[in-house]
Amino acid sequence: MELVPWQNEHFGYMLRWASDPRMTAHVGNGMPWTPDYVDERHAQALKHWEDHGFGLHAVVEDGVVIGLAQMLDGDLGQIEIGYWIDPAHWGRGVATRVAAELRDKALAIADRVVAGHQADNVASGRVLEKAGLTYFTSRCGGGRVEHHYALQRGMSDTGVLRYSAFTKDPAGGNPAGVVLDASDLTDEEMLAIAAKVGYSETAFVLPRSEERVFDVRYFSPKAEVPFCGHATIATSVALAERIGDGTLTFHTPAGEITIETSGGTASLTSVPTSTAEAGPELVSAALRALGYEEIGSGPVHVGFGGARHLIVPLRDREQLAALDYDFDALRDLMLEHDLTTVHLFWRESADLVHARDPFPVGGVVEDAATGAAAAAFGGYLRDLEGPQRFVISQGEDMGRPSRLEVDATREDRRVTVTGAAVLIP
Repeated sequence: MELVPWQNEHFGYMLRWASDPRMTAHVGNGMPWTPDYVDERHAQALKHWEDHGFGLHAVVEDGVVIGLAQMLDGDLGQIEIGYWIDPAHWGRGVATRVAAELRDKALAIADRVVAGHQADNVASGRVLEKAGLTYFTSRCGGGRVEHHYALQRGMSDTGVLRYSAFTKDPAGGNPAGVVLDASDLTDEEMLAIAAKVGYSETAFVLPRSEERVFDVRYFSPKAEVPFCGHATIATSVALAERIGDGTLTFHTPAGEITIETSGGTASLTSVPTSTAEAGPELVSAALRALGYEEIGSGPVHVGFGGARHLIVPLRDREQLAALDYDFDALRDLMLEHDLTTVHLFWRESADLVHARDPFPVGGVVEDAATGAAAAAFGGYLRDLEGPQRFVISQGEDMGRPSRLEVDATREDRRVTVTGAAVLIP
């Protein structure tokens, strides 16, 4: 198998595959390909080679063209890769070989290679993982959820571990970077590492002289944040795997956090939570940015559990699934009001809640699991209805299901959030 630079003689293959809905559903904008559009794509491919010296390839095996493979230049010294293999050749490992070759070609000329696939195209995610790329975020637009993967040249040199929290499956949950000894790192270096990793948060551990006591700081790709629940769960499990199960104490910018670890799970007990009704101007602006004309019947609050979250009840599961918001408008509003996420929820029953958490202030469209928001939400429900325990199901609409167990029964206003974490291979 080889990748051959795109030439005029390959136009017919693109035209033939353009009538196959299995291709058009996952390549380009998801719309049917007309002959004029194919001609446009062909011309763009030839021009890209002329301008950049790389681009679209024909995948050739035994002299026969069996697919397409593409490299596109992007921002921040990165190249985006993608591929299409004729269905007659699926199941033979061709896609993995193509992705690996594209990876190597990209990293030979750029610092970072990225790729994405639609949430329902699980096979493509497995291919990218086999090629060494790691999931870092998901994006939602026009009703289509896409998962994004990346590999940074020299990434292993940073000493970053990668764990997925609130799941036992590396393909689920919310991934976090973990640096177990950041003693020699400056603030600028921590932020640079978090940006390179690309996850919603990376945790940086600074050991203290006391046994099982640590300072922990959290950075998104854009800025330091005071607390992050899923990165705390990930870090706690990573530490427990090395120093044994038991109690851990994290001193964070948001306050002291106690964590109990056992058998690949961790239970964090938040700082004291608080909640207050959100002002009408904030609510109105948030609903405009979210595209909602009406929501559920419960009150909209700003909740705190280590960070501030706008808590918004929705009408039903369908409204939650249809999330598609104005990224820039919501980010600016959240920065103005010092909000970390917007916690959208629909309550299926007394002990099961479905949630989604937009996180534009961290440069991420959505979190697959948000432990800090779960703690704040636990405080919100306890203040409205009294002490209770329940499960939050999050990440379902991203194709990365997460399970967060919430205990809001303590008298001291703290909330315990429990979840598993697993190393991402």
